[in-house]
Amino acid sequence: MQSWRIPRARLMATMLAIACASVVALAPSSQAIVPPRNCGTLTVKAKPYNIKADQLRCTTARTYASRYLSSRRRPTGYRCRDYGGETKLKFRCARGVKVFFAIRR
Repeated sequence: MQSWRIPRARLMATMLAIACASVVALAPSSQAIVPPRNCGTLTVKAKPYNIKADQLRCTTARTYASRYLSSRRRPTGYRCRDYGGETKLKFRCARGVKVFFAIRR
């Protein structure tokens, strides 16, 4: 009769691999929720707007917002939604987690 003994080193390596895999699988993967960054005031056609950005540099967000407010040209890959007179939010553009928007002041 043959004995089915597993070498101790292989058994320990297997248990360690299983433990590491379970720690990685159970760890939270989402990032902390933070408010959008305030990128300052921008005046377009004599109207002031407060520009805010999330996961995007302020210089880029201000450039995109200025172009969108003046000519309604949205940046490549972004989906934009205009809000009417129902709210102070003028528009919001998003591409995945990258978001920028303007609030009428």
